[in-house]
Amino acid sequence: SMVPSCFRAGQGMAVAGERPRCPAGPGPGRGDEPFSPSVLGTREHWDAAYERELQTFQDIGDAGEIWFGEESMVRIIRWLEKQKVPCDSSVLDIGTGNGVLLVELAKSGYTNLTGIDYSPSAIQLSEKVTEKEGMPNIKLKDLKLWR
Repeated sequence: SMVPSCFRAGQGMAVAGERPRCPAGPGPGRGDEPFSPSVLGTREHWDAAYERELQTFQDIGDAGEIWFGEESMVRIIRWLEKQKVPCDSSVLDIGTGNGVLLVELAKSGYTNLTGIDYSPSAIQLSEKVTEKEGMPNIKLKDLKLWR
């Protein structure tokens, strides 16, 4: 039988019975030193970031950054449409931030939308953004379990 080219040895994928090849040399994750934690993994970082964005929104009405880029948001919506995901399907946005993805999903016709975040400032910001956009049916939840 023919093996797809993506499974041939030497192309980063392992063939049955063969050990996967890893880059040689020192570096994080290669046994000589542990990865350092990132500030992006801390609630304090996100609380401070969303407190600034909340203030900016209150001052000038700017919802802030789309953290993963507008193109990623468009790709998610296109994928949902291509998969024919019904508009009344439950959608949970984990780490919703400013809620902009949920707003775009609502504009695309999705109706059962919930956003959660562990930063209370992110939820406050997303509430203001969804209110400004006229999207009162988007549910937003502050995850108190991490406090």
